[in-house]
This record gives sequence, C-alpha cells and structure tokens, in this order.
Amino acid sequence: MAFEYPTSAGTVRLAKAGRRGWSVQYVGEKRGRWRSPDDAASAVAHHETGLPQWDQCREPVSQDIIDWRPLDDSI
Repeated sequence: MAFEYPTSAGTVRLAKAGRRGWSVQYVGEKRGRWRSPDDAASAVAHHETGLPQWDQCREPVSQDIIDWRPLDDSI
C-alpha cells in the first residue's frame, strides 16, 4: 500500500521502503525511512522530510494518514 496527498505545490507520496520502513517521494526525489506511514505523514506535515524542495515550501498537509489517498502497490 502507498499513499498520496495532492497539493498546489505538487503531489507528495508515501511508499514502502523495504520490509519495515516508509519513504517520502516528492518531485522525483525520495528520502527517509520511517517506521509507519503515520510517522512519514507527520514528517511531511511538519516539513521535516529531508527533501529541501518540500521542507521549504510550507504547503499545508494533513498529518493524519486517514486524509491521504491510498494507492495500490504499483508505484
């Protein structure tokens, strides 16, 4: 399972990163390894992803994973 959150600055995605982690993807870049999609969504919402383009844009995003759109495993 993966998740995405569309914003006016572009779509942010959360995807599995190995067996135990989650990464954040934005404008072709991928960073991080969070233990859960909730932790990754929180990092996105607080602009603490390690992706400079995302962290500096300050676009509002929900930290609650229930507000993110679920995707299939094809991304």
